[in-house]
Amino acid sequence: MIKGILFDKDGTLLKFDELWDEATKMVMPKFLHKIGIDADEENVSRAVKAVGNSIAAMTYRDMTKAVIEVFEIEADDKMLSLYSKQLEELYFEEVTKSTANILPTADLDKLFKWLSDRKLIVGLATADTKHTALKCLDRLGIRHFFSYVGSDDGVLKPKPSSDIIEDFKRRFEINSDEIMVVGDTNTDMQFAKNGGALAVGVLSGVGEKEELKESADFIIADVGQLMYNWKNIEIQESRSVSYTHLTLPT
Repeated sequence: MIKGILFDKDGTLLKFDELWDEATKMVMPKFLHKIGIDADEENVSRAVKAVGNSIAAMTYRDMTKAVIEVFEIEADDKMLSLYSKQLEELYFEEVTKSTANILPTADLDKLFKWLSDRKLIVGLATADTKHTALKCLDRLGIRHFFSYVGSDDGVLKPKPSSDIIEDFKRRFEINSDEIMVVGDTNTDMQFAKNGGALAVGVLSGVGEKEELKESADFIIADVGQLMYNWKNIEIQESRSVSYTHLTLPT
């Protein structure tokens, strides 16, 4: 029986492209300037491509590594940490603007009220920082539904490591098989598998069905469909069978 759910953020709860594509276009010229690279059109394009859609599963340190490798910049751990912090601050400035395009992937208020009525423990598992994640939840109007936020805090290892799941289990005294992970990338699905949790993929983000079905137990169109497919998930979960990447009706 599922007692807790860990949601990914970008592409799962909020629309990915509308927020992060625009933010990246604004951030990269400033970041290139900080690392000593001319922010001309060609270089900005190279930096944007270096992160691409992979940004959905990348920490700021991962993104920093991807960009400086493109420009063959050597950086020791101290310098890499400095660059990562600068990149994090630039993204925070962009995605927390009042004009930032933070759009829900479904009727989140309805979904989270439904989950709350069922006494489910709701948490977030994101590659983003906690500060930025909470700002996004505030903008979506759903922060008060969350009892837990697992983020890029420098302590817990990022997804697909199971660290966040293990921390979630300890805090709420639940087992792996009582946890559902909902996300839009194969990294999210591997995260679930590494932690022994149920993996539910959504098609509202960057992950394609062919990619998600490699590891997902269930695939649905978006998080809003959890309400309508919950019984199907419970039936399959209670049978303790191989889920064989079931795509549920939407």
